[in-house]
Amino acid sequence: MPIVRNFIRHASPARLREYFAHKKIAVSGVDWSQDQAQVAKNVIQLVDHLSKADQARLRIDAERVCHMADEVGQAALLSVVKDQATYTSLQNGIERSHWAYVNEPQSFRHAEDIRYADQYRHGQNWSGYQVDEGIALATDPVSLATFKDKIKSLFGLGDKVKLELFERTMPDDEGNDIDVVQLMVYQEGLPDSYLEFEGEDIVSRIRRPVSEHAITYAPDTGVIEVVAARRERRDTIAKAFTEDLLNQQVEADRIPLRRYDLTPLLQNQPLDWDVEDGIESVQLVMMKLKDLAGDGRVQMEVPAKRSIGFHDYAQEYFGEHNPLTSGNFTPTQAQISIRFHPENGSSRHKVLPVKITMPNGCDLRSRTDRERLIGEKYLKRWALLEEVA
Repeated sequence: MPIVRNFIRHASPARLREYFAHKKIAVSGVDWSQDQAQVAKNVIQLVDHLSKADQARLRIDAERVCHMADEVGQAALLSVVKDQATYTSLQNGIERSHWAYVNEPQSFRHAEDIRYADQYRHGQNWSGYQVDEGIALATDPVSLATFKDKIKSLFGLGDKVKLELFERTMPDDEGNDIDVVQLMVYQEGLPDSYLEFEGEDIVSRIRRPVSEHAITYAPDTGVIEVVAARRERRDTIAKAFTEDLLNQQVEADRIPLRRYDLTPLLQNQPLDWDVEDGIESVQLVMMKLKDLAGDGRVQMEVPAKRSIGFHDYAQEYFGEHNPLTSGNFTPTQAQISIRFHPENGSSRHKVLPVKITMPNGCDLRSRTDRERLIGEKYLKRWALLEEVA
């Protein structure tokens, strides 16, 4: 089981000892005072001798812990763990994820919910909605019970519904963290059957799988985001959320599904424009890139007033190690400067800076209607934006 070996090798002896004691899995004969490599070797040798039930438990736990050890999982955990000092003091992602799984199981669950919502954000299972800014969310028992009862009646599924509500942060269109409330909706599904061995016989078992839906709401921006498998279900959930928890009878406006892609900017291709739009020049002025191996980040910035182009600058200073051409980096954020000709006899040039943050952030939403239309027109032309629905 590679995932189990990875789980064991990247956790300290103290963390492993804590885990096995917490789960009441007996691993006798391990000297926990030895160095990490020796302890890991001894524990791995013992895994094959565990009971089938303990092996299954270990594999499931290892999958959950390792799944939350990457950059997305770590960001989700960091936003919800209560003991920040202990969490940030640990030496690697698996160690931190491991600690949270044992010591703050509710925070770990919330982090998994955050990952679920963010993983599908602005994808095919996502819909965004807009209401007025500053509307308070009703979290009193009566309002939540009303919303819960409505969910029960909407989809023709099981009667069991569980709500989990918690606060978190989420990046806005400019990459800044904003406070949001996330509401998870778990609903019992229709009965399903599966086959299972019972001794030497094969028997049919009945189960009721759980449907999972995620709702995030940012009061400061009025944005509601819903993650669910079906679009009509997302619309229904958003309507119920708006009526019962925001006390608004007007339906929320749907936000178009947009996908941003910064990889075309890695190529030294000209960013062209139409003369009739009054544009004098377009320059790529900033880019942040992430190492595909997860080891670090690079940021490059060239002032718009410099005559040297962004790609020429990168090649001049990095040469054969140029992150734009090495194939070892992927862009996470970029800023493009659109400079207009002076208008009405003025000598001043108006500049429209457009910042795009992967996977779904763009600051054009805060611009004037004209600036937004021009910006979106060229982001589509340069293959940086695809509007799906």
